[in-house]
Amino acid sequence: MGNKLIDLKDAGFAIYDQLKIADLFAYEKFSDYAKDTVDMAIDTAEKLAVSEYYPINETGDKTGVAFDNGKVTVPAAFHAAYKKFCEGGWTAPAEDFDLGGQQMPAMLNYLTQMLFFAANQSLMVYTCLTHSAGKVIEIFGTEEQKAKYLGPVWEGVWGGCMDLTEPEAGSDVGAIRTKATPNEDGTYKIKGNKIFISQGDSDLTENIVHILLARVEGDPEGTKGLSCFIVPKIRVNDDGSLGADNDVVCTGIEHKMGMKGSATASLAYGDNDNCIGELIGGRCKGIVTMFNMMNEQRIVVGMEGISMGSSAYLHALDFARERKQGVAFGQKTGPQVPIIEHPDVRRNLLFMKSYTEGIRALLLYAAKCLDLKELVSDEAERQKYSDLVEILTPICKAGGSERGFDVCTAAIQIFGGYGYCQEYYVEQLARDCKITSIYEGTNGIQANDLLGRKIVMRDATAFKALIDEMRAVIRAAEAIPELSAYAADMEIYVNKFVETSDLLRARLKENAFLAYSFATPYLNIAIDLATAWMLLSQSVTASEKLKADAETDADFLNSKINTAKFFIGAILPQVTGRLDAIVKNDAAFLQMEDRYFID
Repeated sequence: MGNKLIDLKDAGFAIYDQLKIADLFAYEKFSDYAKDTVDMAIDTAEKLAVSEYYPINETGDKTGVAFDNGKVTVPAAFHAAYKKFCEGGWTAPAEDFDLGGQQMPAMLNYLTQMLFFAANQSLMVYTCLTHSAGKVIEIFGTEEQKAKYLGPVWEGVWGGCMDLTEPEAGSDVGAIRTKATPNEDGTYKIKGNKIFISQGDSDLTENIVHILLARVEGDPEGTKGLSCFIVPKIRVNDDGSLGADNDVVCTGIEHKMGMKGSATASLAYGDNDNCIGELIGGRCKGIVTMFNMMNEQRIVVGMEGISMGSSAYLHALDFARERKQGVAFGQKTGPQVPIIEHPDVRRNLLFMKSYTEGIRALLLYAAKCLDLKELVSDEAERQKYSDLVEILTPICKAGGSERGFDVCTAAIQIFGGYGYCQEYYVEQLARDCKITSIYEGTNGIQANDLLGRKIVMRDATAFKALIDEMRAVIRAAEAIPELSAYAADMEIYVNKFVETSDLLRARLKENAFLAYSFATPYLNIAIDLATAWMLLSQSVTASEKLKADAETDADFLNSKINTAKFFIGAILPQVTGRLDAIVKNDAAFLQMEDRYFID
């Protein structure tokens, strides 16, 4: 099986055979890449993840971060691993060569990141947030700001984070109260408080660059009056050296269910009226600026969730093959057999395999769309890939996080009582994974985004682009005798999904409150359809490879076909009930008043 992080044979099948990463090498940007360079990057990342990140994950969980007198200390073992990560150029591998990156295709970047997330979620969060902070500066910063901050951030010498949440403004970003007051030199004095800030403070890096939302005094209330600011923990001199503290103080850290090696901080800005911030992205344009970072993080969070699910699946698979209990099914006596031979355990494993492989492929597909929307010359094609990224973002975020957690809990079930004990890694994976459905926009927010924005945007053009991609795979599968019946079933579900989506668009105008009560079930339907789409696509590819050479990798390729059949035949029918419930549009929800919730 190899490492217990990600099945790289399956991931390789996804990027090489199904999604054809080699297509990208024809573009000048990626002309330096070939299969051997991709293989080398994956191999290098795997070795670092397995040898450095994975062994200290349990240590980070047990040690946790420490807070003392305004200072946050990460687990000591994190420092050496993080240094090797930075020295290996993994802090910003997808950035252009002239920015110090490896100009790596997003698909390859995502796959290597998944290895690190599966190995050590807590440590990896420091890095992914730093990258997102750097990306905001790269896109929206002035030349002076780029010169001042971008190099140390991309190199990982300085950390980065995004600061949105406040005590009285959780998911309601428009209620932010942190203030910015203009100074004569063009900077701003920042005053306020933030909570739940991942990597808000730590001793892992020399400095931390906060990307912060605040409201300039006098600007409008709500999101339209927010602006974005660069607020370093330690001020940066003109020559790039570190100067005085910037009146950014950590007031405490959260004691969490999981991800104990990741610092989640409460921060106070300007208690001494001496916190200086630099406007980035334009005044009252903070939401546009910040959401560039947020949208990147939402797909990243989907990767986090499914990566931990991947690791949980591989651990459970090994356990199920080794753990002997009970006699063979249908027998009253005989030797004990590995529990993988029992039907319920095998079904659980196939459930885990389906979601792990399907959603991982979906994330890699989204990564390819991210690159193609910048690479293709045809304007209509560019718009199509941009639309696909838009509509897939909430599906990827919620799908990776929800199903990743489902896989982690299924792994605990396979381990039985052992899985509930801290001695077994799957217990930690479940605790670490749960946050992914909450942060960077709860999955309820993702559901609202999909229903209220993404399926109606540009007269439903983005929605149509997704459905067209699904139907193209269905057409390909119809031509393969072994898959034709499953393709027919898939088409029925997709057609019902389209009809239901049309109904919901109309209901948003009639009774939005009732329509939004179905947002989460609707998102879950989309997740399962997207998973089935990817698995059916993989089964088409596997069938074509078997037809070309029936001997090479036959077991693996048949497993791809059977996984798609199982999911479409045994898991996907569950969407019928959800679709029927939405169509029925029962209004009891509207009649449930607050006083009926009796405590």
